[in-house]
Amino acid sequence: MSTTDDLMSQLGKDISDERALEEYLERIGKYGDISKTTFSEYYGKLLKKRDFSSGDIEKRTGLEHSFCNKMINGKTRITRNNMLALAIAAELELEEVEKCLMLTNNGALYPKDTRDAVIIYSINRRLSLAETNNLLYSKNMELLGQIRDQS
Repeated sequence: MSTTDDLMSQLGKDISDERALEEYLERIGKYGDISKTTFSEYYGKLLKKRDFSSGDIEKRTGLEHSFCNKMINGKTRITRNNMLALAIAAELELEEVEKCLMLTNNGALYPKDTRDAVIIYSINRRLSLAETNNLLYSKNMELLGQIRDQS
C-alpha cells in the first residue's frame, strides 16, 4: 500500500489528465472512500475483525462505561488522547490509527514530535495502553485516555 506522501506525490506530478485521474481513483477505491465512512463504522469493523467488544475496550482503557460507548458510537467528540487510547486498546496498526485520527478530526501522528514518536513506537511494538502510559509517564509526557481533557 502506498503512503499518503506517495499518493500526494502521484497527484502532484503523475496525474496529468482526467483518464489518469480515473485510474488513480479506481486504484485507491479498493481502500474505501474515507469521505463516506464514519469513525463509528470504521472502528466497529476493526473491533469485529479483532473479536473485541466495546466492553473489552472499556476495560482496556479504564474509561467510564457510558463515556466510552458515547465515543465508540459517535455520540460525543473524541479528543486526540482518547482516540489514541481507543486505538491502542483495540491493538490497531499504525495505518488504522492514522485513519481513526483523521475520521475524528484529530491531528495525525507526527514523528518529529517527541510525544508522538513515543506513541508511534508503542503502536508499532503493540504495547498495551498501560505500557504506553508508563512509557509516557517515564518521559514526563501527558498520558492517554484521560477523561479530564474532554472539551
